Amino acid sequence: MNFFKQILLKIKRYIFYLVFKFVIKQKGKKFERLFNLYSKFDNFVKIKVQYTDPDYFILDNNKKYKIFPLERIRFYLQGLNARFEILKKEYLLDNIKFNEDDVIIDCGANNGDFYFCFNDKIKYYGFEPSPTVFKNLKHNVYNQNLYQQGLWKNSTKEIKFYINDVEGDSSIIPTKNYSYIENIKTITLDEIISKINKNIKLIKIEAEGAEPEILEGLKKNLSRVEYLTIDCGFERGVNQESTIFECSNYLLKNNFNMICFSKYRTIALFKNNDFKY
Repeated sequence: MNFFKQILLKIKRYIFYLVFKFVIKQKGKKFERLFNLYSKFDNFVKIKVQYTDPDYFILDNNKKYKIFPLERIRFYLQGLNARFEILKKEYLLDNIKFNEDDVIIDCGANNGDFYFCFNDKIKYYGFEPSPTVFKNLKHNVYNQNLYQQGLWKNSTKEIKFYINDVEGDSSIIPTKNYSYIENIKTITLDEIISKINKNIKLIKIEAEGAEPEILEGLKKNLSRVEYLTIDCGFERGVNQESTIFECSNYLLKNNFNMICFSKYRTIALFKNNDFKY
């Protein structure tokens, strides 16, 4: 009997999967109507959506959360809090004790998900160079420090940025999978920390392969950083290479230890052995 229940459950999930694939291809108000109807029947889905031309919003627990692109809604199907809890695990945040007024720097902030992994009392600095995605960040994250700039090994007034917002894979490193090129401004982590003029509890770096260059821009103020959590996934350039060796070697030479490695993604957490409060 249990065997047949399992088979029926798999068939049901597959049917829902096919329906979802159809719904996600729709646009505008048609997508809104179909998705909200779909969510009534699929117990897995915990959210509603709203379309206000030209933007899409997730509605969950009185929160109106702006997303782009629409395809990324798959990360939020079980609710916003579920999404943020997953990010906490992926970025290994349970290994860090956070305090009120800790400074967090988010390199590659996207829609702002990482901010909601913390309580409201942190000091958050979010950097997102994509013009379209930055609008989402400004809508979702309030009363914090948000910048439409890229992070790099040096400051530039103009550098090519290869934008792939659909897959969240935009990067300064040239790649073959991009929609268009935008010229952006860049800043270094050293400059950012000098302006903040405080110790940094945590820096998160997710730069689609540009992580080593961002670390190159962190020299004189590296001693003021307690933790770094870095996505070193296979996303660098045309050959889609990992940056784990470059990032690890740089930080190990500067007396950081890798204290944990994510079992979900190619993300490593590093701690500064010389850090002093």
